[in-house]
Amino acid sequence: MGLDSVELILRTEEEFSIVISDDEAAEVRTVGDFYKLVLSKLEVTPGCLSSNAFYQTRRALVECLGISRRSIRPATELSPLLPEETRLKQWQKIRQQLGLSIPGLRIPDWKKQSLYMRSLFLAAVISLVLGGFALYRNWPAWLVAILATLLCIPLMMGICNVLIRFNPAFASELPADTAGELARVVLSLNYEHFTTAGSTLKTSDEDVWNKIVDIFCDELQVRRDEVVPNARIVGDLGVG
Repeated sequence: MGLDSVELILRTEEEFSIVISDDEAAEVRTVGDFYKLVLSKLEVTPGCLSSNAFYQTRRALVECLGISRRSIRPATELSPLLPEETRLKQWQKIRQQLGLSIPGLRIPDWKKQSLYMRSLFLAAVISLVLGGFALYRNWPAWLVAILATLLCIPLMMGICNVLIRFNPAFASELPADTAGELARVVLSLNYEHFTTAGSTLKTSDEDVWNKIVDIFCDELQVRRDEVVPNARIVGDLGVG
């Protein structure tokens, strides 16, 4: 279909809550081909639900990051779009804009190890201090040793949880590498929502055709009588 048809594809994806791949678009020659492609994607199947999840996820990313729709495809890497220094704030905005359950940022493994070591050190210090106080109070040494050992691990976990809670910046790793992966995670966490929403995709073939004609007329500035099934998108309708 050519690069000039990108806006046409994006408008169609938005209108029908579907995703059209570059390979699929490359196979389209006529308005009729395009119509059949859209119809094939309007069955309420897991694949269609994934497309709907991607569409909603992409809309949230576009709104929150201030980027164009064409820059986000299923294979688009998320890391360049969400720099680590501003990632936490951007992720919170995306979660709010999407209005669905979405996984939080994760703590990288190297940060987890650092947190565990700090927490273990502090837990050991506290256990030693308490143990010293117990010995000073003439507690039996064997009892102090047992209590200190039993206390160390729960203290470590408690300290670690406190550090994480009051330092949300520790979580900086994205839960998905690409926009497509994120959409699949969003779908899995909100499956009932998308299953219900998917039923709204059922519409008559005539309605689909009329919407496609409206999109062609609006995006390509052509007359309705020019948008016929055998009209070639490249050539007859002015797409270069």
